[in-house]
Formats: sequence, C-alpha cells, structure tokens
Amino acid sequence: MRVWNERAPAVRAAIPWKSLQSFGSERLDALCQAVGFGAGDTGTARRTFELMSDSWGHGPLGEKPAWRSDITDDHTPFELSLAMEEGQPEVRFLLEAQGQPTTLRSNWEAGLALNERLRRELGVSLERFERVRALFEPVDARARFGLWHAVCVVPGGAPTFKVYLNPLARGPEGARALVREALERLGCAEAWHVLSTRAMRQGSGDTPVYFSLDLSSHRAARIKVYLAHPEALAEELEDVMALGREYVPGEARDFCQHLQGTQGPFTAARSTLTCLSFTSEEPGRPSSITLHFPIRCHAAHDADALRRIRPLLDTASRGLLERAVTALARRPLEDGVGLIQWVSLRRQGGGRRATFYLATEAYSGAHP
Repeated sequence: MRVWNERAPAVRAAIPWKSLQSFGSERLDALCQAVGFGAGDTGTARRTFELMSDSWGHGPLGEKPAWRSDITDDHTPFELSLAMEEGQPEVRFLLEAQGQPTTLRSNWEAGLALNERLRRELGVSLERFERVRALFEPVDARARFGLWHAVCVVPGGAPTFKVYLNPLARGPEGARALVREALERLGCAEAWHVLSTRAMRQGSGDTPVYFSLDLSSHRAARIKVYLAHPEALAEELEDVMALGREYVPGEARDFCQHLQGTQGPFTAARSTLTCLSFTSEEPGRPSSITLHFPIRCHAAHDADALRRIRPLLDTASRGLLERAVTALARRPLEDGVGLIQWVSLRRQGGGRRATFYLATEAYSGAHP
C-alpha cells in the first residue's frame, strides 16, 4: 500500500551486483528470524518469495526502480508485513509481477502468468479469479496497477495466497459498478448492499480502491473490498467498523486517537481505509472488518510511529514489532518516516489482530 511522502530520504547508490530478489530475500529472512521463525519456516517463506519474484528478481538492484510500482513509496515492487494476535506472528509479503518492457499491460500479463505457475506448481485455485478476470483487466491509463499477489506464512503451516485487483481498472468513475458486478459474479450480490448503503458515506468521496480474493475453493474463502474514506472522522470510521459481528464499541476511536492524537478529520495524502471481508456462506454480512491507518502520513519519523503504536499492543506483540523493525531498519528510525507504512486492526475469532506494513526502502535508503 502506498502513501506519498515528500520527506523520504534521498536515493543513494546501489551495489550493482546485488539483485532485487537477493535484497528482498535477505530482508524477508531478517523479518522471519526476528519474530522467531525456525529455519524450516524461514526457508519456506524465502522459496515462495523467490518463486513469485522471478519476473523481476534477477536484474541488479540499481539506483532507481524500473517501474513506478504503487505498492510502496519508493516504488519497490514488494512490501513485507507482520500480523500478530496475542503475540503469535504471521509473516506476509505483497508483490507485483512485472513484464518486459514494463507497462501496465505487460504487468497484467506477468501477473496472469504467475497465477498459472502457482496453479501448476502449488495447486492454488483460480476458479473464482477467472469469474472476474475480464472485469479487472486494466484498460484505463490512470490505473496504477492491475494485479498483485500476497502470501501469508505461519509457523508450521503451508503458505496461503491471495490476489489484489484494481476497482479503478476502467477508470475511477466506474469503480462502484465494477465492484458490484464482480460481487454478483461471485455469488455475493448481497454484499454490495452493505457496502453501498452502510459502509460508504452518502455524498462523500468514499470509493473502492482494492478488491482481493483468496486463491482457494473453500467455502470460507474471502472476498475483501477495501474502501478509502477521505477526510473521515473517527466516529464515521466507528460506524463502519460496527458492522462487524465481533466489534468492540469505541475501539476505532481509541485506535485513531493513539495513532493521530485527534478524532479527525484525517486529511493526509493517503486516506484511511476500511476492508470488509465476505464469504459465500453469509454474503449479506461482513465476516470481519479491518481498519487501516496510514501512520507514515501522521508521524514525524519512524521512532515517533513506534511511540504511537506501543500503547495499542500487549507486551508480547510489542516485543515482536520492535524486533521486526530493528531487523529491517538500515538507518536510525529518527532519520526518516515510511519504514512503518500502515497499521491495521481487526477482531475475528474472538481475538484482536494487528498488522504492520513494512517497507524495505530498497530505493529510498542506503544499501548495505
């Protein structure tokens, strides 16, 4: 997820022989080891990353990105994240497959090729993706991406996969209609009623910005719709979060107060997001709702971001995050902002889950 920031550190020269893939693998290893993954789970994460980054991973890191990927501020085509619940870590990464020469169209085709490779080599299900594939094929030049892939790895478990599609693929004016039709094709037409009448503020600029699918054929496989809420108040975000069946009243207000210090409106360059998750088992009600806050737009630097986050976490989770940030940082935290990009919160299965989206700063920091 990208957030604009004029204060990012200046680009420094790269070591020409280091590939972007080897750089990413090193950063991923560092994150896994920092949160207590053993050699087997760390190896699983690394091998999956190397498979999925094959389209761009073997060229030299270079001094600037080959494509202005919308995943991160400095256009690094991947992002790491750490999710945790009661101190139990889940390591994740998001990346954009890229074609050659790199264009919006060639990236879409590279993403489709990666889908096929995941189906062939790892057995992922593309059935639901194929139902909506034609809808999301990017045809509007203003679309910043077409298809992203994400992976989640938990200790002792097999990786799970999902894709992110762009509701703006046919232009911003068609985003709502596109999402509505996609939900209908997936057998979740009732979800659109929830989104349009209760989650998006009437007369506001609220709009769908991401559409995600678990690459699974399981009945509990999720459809996730991310909504941007420009200039929202904490109370308005509270109303959206209250649609979740396990929501604790006041939690969104408290979350925003700690991270921003006010109750809004939040007028940063990047809007606060909510993500509503649906399944075919109960399409008329979100199975969970997540609040995503662009902390890097509101903090003076990354040390300040950590200071704001700490009170929201239990002791075990706080320690995990601090070890992760220390492992990934290649500069003093006070020297810039953007290593911690987003903070998210959701309740599901009786627990409270926090996720932190972490940039590797391949192009905005000093290379080792």
